Amino acid sequence: MRILKYILLLLLLFSVAFLVFVATQQSEYKVVRSKEIKISKDIVYNFVSDSTSLIDWNPWDKDNSNFSNKKLVPSDTIIQDITVSGKKNASIMRFQKTKNGALITWELTGKLDFNLKLLSVLKGGVNNVLGNKLEKGLNNIDNYLVKELSTYKIKIHGLVTKHATNYIQQIDTCSFDDFQKVSKTMLQNMMSFVEKNEIIITGLPFITYNTWDKKTKTTIFSMCVPVEEEILTTPGSEISGGHFDEFLAVKTTLTGDYSHSQEAWDKTLNYIKSKKLVEDLEATNIEIYKVSLPKERKPSKWITEIYIPVKKRIYVPKPKTETTEEGAATPTENTTPTE
Repeated sequence: MRILKYILLLLLLFSVAFLVFVATQQSEYKVVRSKEIKISKDIVYNFVSDSTSLIDWNPWDKDNSNFSNKKLVPSDTIIQDITVSGKKNASIMRFQKTKNGALITWELTGKLDFNLKLLSVLKGGVNNVLGNKLEKGLNNIDNYLVKELSTYKIKIHGLVTKHATNYIQQIDTCSFDDFQKVSKTMLQNMMSFVEKNEIIITGLPFITYNTWDKKTKTTIFSMCVPVEEEILTTPGSEISGGHFDEFLAVKTTLTGDYSHSQEAWDKTLNYIKSKKLVEDLEATNIEIYKVSLPKERKPSKWITEIYIPVKKRIYVPKPKTETTEEGAATPTENTTPTE
């Protein structure tokens, strides 16, 4: 019985000593992890800096973590606070261009509470606890971008008729790099306007392009939502009504991320040229987001329909000759296509 008491006393002393040891561990920590991703630096930076993409790479439980106070150095650095289980940590993510893509260096600093100190002691150090979280986050970014962005296909359907449509629109100007962020925000704004004003929509959102300047890398475009009736808005409103008449177009479907849009457009224009069709430069080019955010988060499953208007062919009479009894030729009517 006395031996058992000694054993229990020793266990108690050991436990107290262990808890004291844990409590006296250094509170401040700094953990750094790096990973090269074989996608261009701008694409990687734009993806990570977009707060709506956080759900796709956050290594912590979304209900137990919060990212706040974000500061951006364009195409270079993201600084923000990450609160996990009520404990605030300072995060810095740096992006460097490499020969094969981009190098992300993720630094996390803060103070350990008792639970994290205990976990760090049991797992051989804070690097094996929080460092593993950073590695998981970087791997999530890598898997998402490399797999999702590289999986795509382009299909040209040929000539179709695009029917007349009423719509509401919001017009904006932005750089090519900012297009996805800006258009996403505009779409949310448009859908809120539709819901607030109880407007009946008749189809999927689409974009029309007024300009696409490759020299300045900027575009003027309209985010549109098709509606049942033509809408009139007050002068100066950021949202206005619009309409286009029925037109003939070459249709192309892009299945995959929007970064492949330019290739889809180029292939469609080459198709128009190969079929000796004439692009209608006075009509409106259209992109329809058939499958997109927020319903589908994986870019490899996004479906975008592209419509490039072409001119209808006009047929005019062409004389046809017949031989008379005297051998002279006389004209008769026929038709031949012209552009």
